[in-house]
Amino acid sequence: MTAKEVVVAALARTGHTQESAAKLVGWTGGQLISQRLQRNSMRANEFLTLMDAVGVDVTFTVRKTGEILRDHTAGHGRHLKGTADRVLYDTGAADALANSFYEDGVNEYKDGEACELYVDKRGRYFMAEYHEDGRDRIRVVSPSVAAAFIEKYGTDIEKGPEN
Repeated sequence: MTAKEVVVAALARTGHTQESAAKLVGWTGGQLISQRLQRNSMRANEFLTLMDAVGVDVTFTVRKTGEILRDHTAGHGRHLKGTADRVLYDTGAADALANSFYEDGVNEYKDGEACELYVDKRGRYFMAEYHEDGRDRIRVVSPSVAAAFIEKYGTDIEKGPEN
């Protein structure tokens, strides 16, 4: 099966058009999907993002260990980089685990602030603290603080206002 055949089958099975799928991933119109499929130029991360957006799970498993490979889990907040304890922390290179966006179910920020918990490739936890006025910062947290944050806010990264 080619990538084009997989995308066409996934869209058909999930009831999406190329245009509706493109909107889900923030692309303009279905032409971009069509062009990428025609040129065979869709990158792996674009393919995985598209499949996730339309509700199709794609997994890659290491046969020897059974470990499931997964793509980077992007967060909801702005991209931040910061140094703490002489270590550079980067939300673009770490996996988002939980956040407090839309804590009240309506507003993205509560009292002008929201936090997002990340874990880097070395297993270090850090918090990206976002402020509506742009005074964002990175703060290192312990595993117990990370666990408490996840317990309080859950692991749904893309929250939105309740309808």
